[in-house]
Amino acid sequence: MKSSRLDKLEAKLSAAETSLLDSLVQVLPRVAQSGEMLFFNSDFLPETIRPHWLPQESETLLSLAKNTVSLREELGLSVVGTVGQLYLSACSESANCSNGNRRGPRQLATWLLGELGANISFKADASSAA
Repeated sequence: MKSSRLDKLEAKLSAAETSLLDSLVQVLPRVAQSGEMLFFNSDFLPETIRPHWLPQESETLLSLAKNTVSLREELGLSVVGTVGQLYLSACSESANCSNGNRRGPRQLATWLLGELGANISFKADASSAA
């Protein structure tokens, strides 16, 4: 891949991951309190849930998460443990109605905040070391 194309993709990835992380950090505390159905969206929607019940951020977050995962794959970077993969994992668990032990939105939001806290700390440490 050409260097200029690679640089553009890396910049797009950085912007998308930052946007997703910032959005999640803002909305997850609210979801942890309210229990709203943030983790349901057009890709992860059980038959019993109606789309108009979902918060407006659901589709935006899904799009950002899928975009970050796609860009990482295109760049040949690891996807496991990234903000996009973690969010999609939470969505998948939430929509898995066959799992009677799945976590609800409050627990998923709390878990995801904890996971993202580690990512935020890591990014802060990496940027201060540079």
